[in-house]
Amino acid sequence: MKILAIDTAGWVASCALWEDHHEIAFGERDQERSQAALLPELVKEVMGDHKVDQILVNVGPGSFTGIRLGIAFAKGLGLGWNIPIKGIDSFTANYLGIEPQDDVLILIEARRQDVYARRFKKGIPQIARSLTREEIEKELITSIVAGSGVHPLLDGLSFKEIQPSLQGAQLLANAYFKTPDLFGDPAPFYVREADVSFPVEKCAPKS
Repeated sequence: MKILAIDTAGWVASCALWEDHHEIAFGERDQERSQAALLPELVKEVMGDHKVDQILVNVGPGSFTGIRLGIAFAKGLGLGWNIPIKGIDSFTANYLGIEPQDDVLILIEARRQDVYARRFKKGIPQIARSLTREEIEKELITSIVAGSGVHPLLDGLSFKEIQPSLQGAQLLANAYFKTPDLFGDPAPFYVREADVSFPVEKCAPKS
């Protein structure tokens, strides 16, 4: 089984090519700008002359634009290559990338005053939430933290941290070869509504 994993849910786009638990190629790009343009180039660079049996994609949470881009692009590839596409959320991919813990709080960066958070108790995922630094501080007594949302939000607080050695699309590939049954329909995973703003001139009343 050879898979292509695509992760654009964060603020760095990455692709990983794996076969039977082993990585063949990996690449990443800062995707602050030109997201739609860089992803095809990145996939082409990672794929080379290889053909894959399945595509994996990160369904979020994370960047709203990145999530939509990654899923749409992965679906297009799957349709063109006539191969299946499956998705997994950022929380689960990160959790499967660390050593098993009785109580761990996975934090995903949101680029706001909060982070996306989900606790795993003895491997069982709890309700996903959006938490501020003050709210997380109350939970640090019992849980270990991991994920892209730990720093710099929690800097200055006392906490135990464990981070996966893999990153981005590598976490998706690792999770698939560990527990493929956790992958499913590539539908977007949102913890809260997208922030919407309108130009001031369109909001102003007509004179």
